[in-house]
This record gives sequence, structure tokens and C-alpha cells, in this order.
Amino acid sequence: MAMTNPLTRAELVQGFGALGVCTGDLVIAHASLSAFGYIVGGAHTLCLALQSVLGATGTLVMPGFTPQLCHPATWSPRRLNGADPAQLAAEMPCFDPTATPVARAIGRVADCFRAMAEVQRSAHPHTSFLSHGPAANDLLTPHPTAYRFSRAGPLGRLYQADAKVLLLGVPWSRCTALHLAEYDSPYPGRRWGTWSVPVSTPRGEPTRWELVDELLVWEGDFELIGANFLVSAPAGTSDAHIGAAHCRLVPMRQLVEFARAWLPRQRDLRAYGVPPGWVGVRTDDDPLPP
Repeated sequence: MAMTNPLTRAELVQGFGALGVCTGDLVIAHASLSAFGYIVGGAHTLCLALQSVLGATGTLVMPGFTPQLCHPATWSPRRLNGADPAQLAAEMPCFDPTATPVARAIGRVADCFRAMAEVQRSAHPHTSFLSHGPAANDLLTPHPTAYRFSRAGPLGRLYQADAKVLLLGVPWSRCTALHLAEYDSPYPGRRWGTWSVPVSTPRGEPTRWELVDELLVWEGDFELIGANFLVSAPAGTSDAHIGAAHCRLVPMRQLVEFARAWLPRQRDLRAYGVPPGWVGVRTDDDPLPP
């Protein structure tokens, strides 16, 4: 990471504006705080700067993912280290939209955003979304437990609303919008199955789990998708350095439509095995069930 002068909130606002973020926009942002260098005030300043450039009429969305709440049956043998997955699962805390922190892998910016005033959170125990702004409630509700990244959830409504994707110092592998294309693309080796999600239970009782239908998603070729998407330099796409962070702004709808056409031609997952913790996995080209 290149050394840069400390970044202020005003400089961040100027940088986001120059990138193409406008007052009133609907933006889903993915951010790495460390990629910027030193920001005066840290993650809180970055969140405030994004809210400032969007203004009172804009809506900001971030992932609030909590993979730490995945069933221990999905863990690697090394992490389990001989422990009983069922016993660990009973001790897993339930998802609390207010209190459950965003996973460290998602970043400090998203967890800071979660704790800010008037930020709402969708109800999915593994892949919730955070939002602030006039469109927040309509975007986040409902968020079905099954098929979490499908058109029936927040990603589908972001797509319909013509949102912008903002990548702030993060690679294409962090671009959650691309999962939406996976649900619609009949690529070779696309797999469906069921996996366990935690169910809210009274305090003090063991956590209960239920099996829900889901697509096995994969981020392994997201970098290729992003690089190929940029070849055509579609309208509304821009990139710039803000501090030390390489930042991109792309139109979500065009990106998803490009990926939906790219995947059947370029992706083949038929040789991949079934990850642990999944039940009844099948490989077929059927469309997403309604």
C-alpha cells in the first residue's frame, strides 16, 4: 500500500463525487478501510463521507454478513479439531440484527455502519444487508431465508432499482451483486441443495436449526468477470484512486446482465466436490424455484 497523507472526511466526499457518486443515488458499497491508508477518524469517517455525498435523498447499502453463524458441520476438519458439530451448533448464538457483529472478513467499515443511527438490517442470519436512507426498508424487507441472494431478496430489489456498485479498495471477489447472476445462469456444474440456518430461540435454550434450500455460490471467477466487464467500458463505470485505495463505481444492472451471459460460456464447476454440511445436493440447469 502506498503511503499517502491522512485523508479527511471532506477529501473523501470530494473523491466519491469525482468518482461519480451523486446526491440521491442508491449505492451498495464494499470497503476495505486499510486500503485507503490513514483516514482521520477511521471507519466512522468513511461511513459519514458516504452518507454526505449521497445526501438525505440517497440510500446506502452494505453487506452485514455473519458467516461465523454457519453450522459447524460446514467447518473444515481442522477447525473442528475432533469436536462434535451438533454440540457446537447447540451453543451457537442466534442472529440478533442489532447486536450480532458483522464478520471481520467483511470489514470494519460495514460493522461501523451497522452501529450507526437509523441503519436498518435485513433478517437473514448469514447474509443480512445493512441500509440507511429513504429506500432502506423497502430494499431490505423481506429477505427470505432460502435462496438468500436471489431476486426475491435485497439483491433483486437493488437490481430492479438500478443501484450502483461501489468497490472501495476491494477486489471483484467482494462484489456481492455477481451472486445474483449465478441464480439465473445455467452454467455447467451449477448445484442446489439444503443447508442449515439458525432459528431464533428463547434466551437460554439451545439454538435450533432448520434446513433451507440454497444455491452453492462461488466467487472463484469473479475477478475474471469484472476484468471482462471493464473491457467494454460501459456507461456509468469509473475508477480512481482515493488516498491509496483503488476505487470503482459500476452500474449493477449492466454488471449482472453481463455476468449472466458470461457464466454459461466460461464457468464449469462439474469437477467440484460437495462442501461439508450440505444435504441433497444436485447438479442441474433448472431455473431458480419461485
